Amino acid sequence: MKLYSQDDSPFSAPVRAAIYAKGLDIAIEPPPGGLKSAAYRAASLTGTIPCLVLDDGTPLPESAVIIDYLEDRFPEPPLKPAGAEARAQEALLRRIAEGDLATPMVELYHALGGSDPEGAKAAARARFERGLGLIEALTGEDGYVAGPDFTTADCILGPALLGVAMWAPVVGRPGLLADHPKVAAYFARVQLHPAVARVIGELQAALASSGVRLG
Repeated sequence: MKLYSQDDSPFSAPVRAAIYAKGLDIAIEPPPGGLKSAAYRAASLTGTIPCLVLDDGTPLPESAVIIDYLEDRFPEPPLKPAGAEARAQEALLRRIAEGDLATPMVELYHALGGSDPEGAKAAARARFERGLGLIEALTGEDGYVAGPDFTTADCILGPALLGVAMWAPVVGRPGLLADHPKVAAYFARVQLHPAVARVIGELQAALASSGVRLG
C-alpha cells in the first residue's frame, strides 16, 4: 500500500495526518511522472491527489474516502468517536472544514490568475467566514474539535486552519482567526498533536521551498 501525495497539497495533508496518528507503515510518494502526467492519471484513476494505491493495485482517490478507508481497515487507534450522535457531529465538522476552508483555498489559488481575482478573493473570504463561524459555534473551550479525543476532523481542520491563517491577509481579513477566539485557541492546541505538527511542518517547508509567501 502506498499514498501518492504532495507536501503542499491541502487535500493530501489530512490523509498524511491520519496515517501518522495511526502509526501506519504506508509509503508516501510524489505522483509518478508529475501530477499532470499521463502516467499518474493511469495510476490514480482521477489524476488528482491524494491517491491511495491498495495492496492489489486498486487506486483509491479522494481524501475523505481514503481517511474513512484507513479508519475501517485499521481501526486501532480509533480516529472517530463512539456513538451515533458524536460520529455525526464529527462528520459535520469534517464537511465544514473541507467544504468551507480547504476547498476555497485551492479554488482561490487557481482563480488569482484569472479574469476576476478580486471577486475570487471576496468569494473565498465569505466561505472562510462562514466555515469559521460554524466551527466557532460547534467547538468546545478545550480538547479537540469534536471532543476530548483526536479524530479525523482534526486531521482535516488542523492543516486547513494553517491555510486560512496564510490566506487571510490575501482576502483582506488579516485578523480572521483572531476574530474567532475558540477556533484560534483550538488551532494553538491542535498544533501540539504530533501528527498535526508533522503535517504542518511539511506544509510550511514545501511552501517555503516553492517561494510562496501569503501572510
